[in-house]
Amino acid sequence: MTNPVDQAQLEKSHQIIQRIEAFDYKLNGNFKSGESISVDSLVWYTEALENYSHARPDLAYENFVVNKTTYTVTLDNGSLSMQDAAAFFSSMQTDLETELANLDPTDDKLKLTDVALDSIEGNTAYLSASRVFGINIAVLYDEFEEDDDWIWGAINHHYPPPGRCDGTMVGVSDGSDELERRLNNPNFAYDQPYIFVNLQTVWEITGITWQDELGNPMLFFKGSWEPDYSEDYCMTNQELTTNLANAHTILYSYEGHGGVRPSGKYLSNVDIDDALIPWGYQSSILHLYNATYGNMVLRPIDD
Repeated sequence: MTNPVDQAQLEKSHQIIQRIEAFDYKLNGNFKSGESISVDSLVWYTEALENYSHARPDLAYENFVVNKTTYTVTLDNGSLSMQDAAAFFSSMQTDLETELANLDPTDDKLKLTDVALDSIEGNTAYLSASRVFGINIAVLYDEFEEDDDWIWGAINHHYPPPGRCDGTMVGVSDGSDELERRLNNPNFAYDQPYIFVNLQTVWEITGITWQDELGNPMLFFKGSWEPDYSEDYCMTNQELTTNLANAHTILYSYEGHGGVRPSGKYLSNVDIDDALIPWGYQSSILHLYNATYGNMVLRPIDD
């Protein structure tokens, strides 16, 4: 895991992204007639744009595949027209799509693209794009198996957990407990001992306020006006998996950037409460996430 975000690094990153997006804008037919680009700049910008648009280096993978594709472009005094640059990048994208199509479209992703200027002979530049594809995304949390269908939770914490949808595991666990266990026990760890200081809790993170672009709750929420509403509502393993992924995004993303994480702080603990909220003659059942964050202080590694 990385150190807390550095403001200077953020500002530099913002400047680089602006350059990449400006280049992308030009390639989409908005360059001036007669505008050209040096071959060295072509290498930097096309590499940066493909990685910015498609690569996922932030994911953990089980294995890798490396492919190399070669290209040629015609130069005029070491440069080429933006029109030729656009054609070159279009060829790169076609090849990328072909290579991805030959892999598993769900679990395999582009990890990085390295564009290189291999040689120049006369007015011809020979370039290559070496792509590393990650095979099978490693699981951040224990997966919900096919039979992991759980009752969403218990309205009153004095009741035992209602268990699985098939009537087993009563008194042992439920949907919110299974989500909470995974979020507090991810399959990744920091590489040095640490403690937290300046603890801060973000209270009652729910699907009421966290919704996707279509207005659907990202965290568990069911209203009595919905046809499948039940106080014993069954969360399927697919629904639990979606809730887990959404919760991870919300909890680990910074405030103002798709999440609730306070600036410079790390997630320490997640507690999920079950609740029933009356809405006049109607009601809803939902999960209330309470997330505690702190500043990480690294401890010396003992001999």
